[in-house]
Amino acid sequence: MITAILIGIAVVYFLIMIPIQYSYISELKKLQLRTGGSQSEMYEKMTFENEQSHFAVQGNIFNIPSTLIASLIYKLRHK
Repeated sequence: MITAILIGIAVVYFLIMIPIQYSYISELKKLQLRTGGSQSEMYEKMTFENEQSHFAVQGNIFNIPSTLIASLIYKLRHK
């Protein structure tokens, strides 16, 4: 019973995070287009605070499924 509740909470969390991750990915792509550099150059120019924010959003293990789905949606919409 508790396992089902935890799985339900995880699924709800993943579903809530998909639009948040999608908007984050789109903003990163827009920033990359504005700066005209590669992704690695963009990260090198980030302030420490932005790097930490990025790591918190993208590097969290609980966000991996949401990030993968949001990336897939972004790639399908922007072919």
